[in-house]
Amino acid sequence: MNVTLRGKTRQILDDMIAEGYANTKSEAIRLAILSFGDEHQVEEAMVKKKLDRINSEIRERKRKLIGTREALGVYAKHVKG
Repeated sequence: MNVTLRGKTRQILDDMIAEGYANTKSEAIRLAILSFGDEHQVEEAMVKKKLDRINSEIRERKRKLIGTREALGVYAKHVKG
């Protein structure tokens, strides 16, 4: 696979090598992809944990669900239906 990088992405790649994070451009790209994946997996896990906590609070009646009209308040009049 051939990849052409220009501008900021090229500069970041060059910096990764110059600062010793990677020895080659291929290695730098692999590290960047892994870092991106790790970041998004952590974010996904945090979202899941929060949603699980919210669902638990709803089951335990510690959190109240409200309807659309109540959530919209004065803006509910703009909703059709």
